[in-house]
Amino acid sequence: MRQPAHQFPSREIPFCFVRRRIRKTCSAVESSLIVIPRKQRIGVFMDESRQLSFGTAGLRAPVGPARHQMNVLQVTRTTAGVASWLAERAALNPVPHLVPEDETGIGRALYPQDGPLRVVVGYDARYGSHTFAATTAEVFAGAGFEVTLLPTPSPTPLIPWLVNKHGLDAGVQITASHNGAADNGYKVFLSNGRQLYSELEPELEAHINAVEDPIRVPRVTVRPTADQLRRYVDEMVSLVTPDQADLLRVNSERGNLRVVYTALHGVGGRAMANAFQFAGFPHTHGVKAQQYPDPTFPTVAFPNPEEPSAIELLLERAKEKNADILFALDPDADRCAVGIRTADGGHRMLSGDEVGTLLATRLVPEYSGEGPRPVVATTVVSSQLLGIIAEDKGWDYSETLTGFKNLSRAADGLDGPLAFAYEEAVGTCPVPDVVPDKDGISTALFMASWAAELKAQGASLQQKLNELYRRYGYFASSQIAVRTSSPRELVDHWIAHPQQELIGVSVTPHILPEKQGIALHGQVGHVHIRAIGRVSGTEAKAKLYLEVGQASSHDEAAQLLHQLEDEVQSWLSKL
Repeated sequence: MRQPAHQFPSREIPFCFVRRRIRKTCSAVESSLIVIPRKQRIGVFMDESRQLSFGTAGLRAPVGPARHQMNVLQVTRTTAGVASWLAERAALNPVPHLVPEDETGIGRALYPQDGPLRVVVGYDARYGSHTFAATTAEVFAGAGFEVTLLPTPSPTPLIPWLVNKHGLDAGVQITASHNGAADNGYKVFLSNGRQLYSELEPELEAHINAVEDPIRVPRVTVRPTADQLRRYVDEMVSLVTPDQADLLRVNSERGNLRVVYTALHGVGGRAMANAFQFAGFPHTHGVKAQQYPDPTFPTVAFPNPEEPSAIELLLERAKEKNADILFALDPDADRCAVGIRTADGGHRMLSGDEVGTLLATRLVPEYSGEGPRPVVATTVVSSQLLGIIAEDKGWDYSETLTGFKNLSRAADGLDGPLAFAYEEAVGTCPVPDVVPDKDGISTALFMASWAAELKAQGASLQQKLNELYRRYGYFASSQIAVRTSSPRELVDHWIAHPQQELIGVSVTPHILPEKQGIALHGQVGHVHIRAIGRVSGTEAKAKLYLEVGQASSHDEAAQLLHQLEDEVQSWLSKL
């Protein structure tokens, strides 16, 4: 393949489909610091012409004073709407408010039968996150909710874990995940620990829009709770803790594995260090320059572990420590990229598809014929390999639109439970019954435990991946990101004028549900080719996903993918 072995198979190109002149603007963070008279400030905020709406992963926008940006008024207004909406849903669907028997507190003391609605609020380490989280907690408290406010910046998976574990009614995390330093965001989790569903967004936004003056929304001071991270880490570690009879052997295996990881200046550094220590991995080394939270992300141009430039320091550290396995968390620690040692002693990062399909075969047993079939799921833009494996192993297979708000529901309507889910953007949900969302910490623990076991046997994750390819055919994929101020217009153009042919063969276009994008499918002999274009749900860009599947060899897959990349690049240059 044309990509260096240590890089992800992705490229990003500038695109001028809508606007051909690059404009220089001041940063959103700087603009948010401009002092504006009160009347002007309210006028800017209440401007109805532009406002935020919920997307693939909640709200995300630059920090700034306007209604379409992240600020205290925006957070106040959004939280007041969320509180009103949750209260209305509780009134229309009354259910007993079950509180675990071992829990005490003012809610149980005052309302032993039907306590107040309860929420947890967390936040990452970006600019404004602490203030936005405190605002969120105070508005919920002012609406009569019992609020758990986390005391320190924490990984996003902690929120769905707490919602599930303590039977809470909702959770909110203040985070912009892997977006640039200027952004922040607001993510809502429902009472089942899942992200807010798309069909619920209009009614929630109606409640938000009904908040006329956020300054008049009542607020009550909330005292932060005790740190919950250790409890979360303990439970994640328990998932990979062996039985007593195997403890000595497994600890010996893990003692021989060299692990390197980076938190990319986010909130996952402490959780990863503790998790590996408690799980028995003594040779674990973080990238020191990126270990602690820093909202400026000083060592990376863009804090996304999929970006080759973002993992340069990780690869240097891996070479220095002769690492067996590498991990890169995104800034809120819900996504985890995995790297491995290559046969020549170097290192390369696995794609999200490689991690997802590998881990599914590790965690989901082959269907025995008894009871409901386990359900595995991925998204329409992920590799087709998981579906082929599922058919062979007797699993139920589900394919959804992008985003874990869709993946978490993949088993709804099926007989069996959701056993495993992943998306190609290095997001993996290894234990949906514990954390029904992507979780970078548990993903790293499962992969490291498996790598240690394989190393003790003289094998490797690469060999396991090769076994999958030999059995199910060779797959190769890449991604092209097209940054533009109007990605929706670009994708609509692709939908209206689909390609009829790729690399010399006819392709059949399929419009993705809700017109989220377009997929082109074709076949070169026995090999399947696919190109999918869609709008990014978190950034101002369109994405093109290219895949070659079920080839006879790695070389055949790589050659066809090379041809497909060149043709698509040529096609884009002519638009």
